[in-house]
Formats: sequence, structure tokens, C-alpha cells
Amino acid sequence: MPKKTQAQLRHDCLVLNTAEQVLILPIQEILYVKANTSYTLFVEVSGKVWSMSKPLRHFETNLINLGFFRIHRSYMVNLQHLRRLDKVEGLAYMINEEAVPYNKDHAKKLIQLSEE
Repeated sequence: MPKKTQAQLRHDCLVLNTAEQVLILPIQEILYVKANTSYTLFVEVSGKVWSMSKPLRHFETNLINLGFFRIHRSYMVNLQHLRRLDKVEGLAYMINEEAVPYNKDHAKKLIQLSEE
């Protein structure tokens, strides 16, 4: 029997298995993902936050395949919802004007990807 992973892909959803429940989060509903020590927080457009007991690096490959980009050591943003990078403040703004910090080197990679 194959080992089940913490996060599995299901078409346009991310399936997260917790001790209490199985979460099925539509990708378009996830605004960004934040590392919080050994936990990962999934933040939805609605403001709902889901906490998973695995570090962000555990989810990174799956999230990249789903259109997320690591914009900071502690943040991955859903590129569907990213609207602008403020060079003065060092913040990335999402569709609802919520802001997360970004790293200039990561931003350069994002710009390079857009030019390819």
C-alpha cells in the first residue's frame, strides 16, 4: 500500500490530511501560505486560516506545481492573487490589498520568470 502524503493534488484542489479532518481547499481560494515555526498556515481569500503541523518546505513542491511562488523565506503566494510589489515598502500586495513581505532576490526570480 503506497504511503499517503500530508498534501495531495486533486485537480484544482489541495487535499490536506490532519489528525481531525481532511481539508479540500480549492487553489483559487488560497491567498498565500506562511511558515510559522514547524507549522504552516494556509490563508484563504475569505480570511480563514488553516494550520498544518508540517513545515512549509514539506508543501513547497506541490505548491509550486499549483501556481504558487516562494516570495520570502516564510511566504509562498498564489500567483493568481498577487497584484503588485511595492519596492519602497518591500511588500507584496494581494487582490484584497493584504500585504506580505518579499525578498528582493525572490522578486528578481519572479520578474525573470515573467520575461521568459
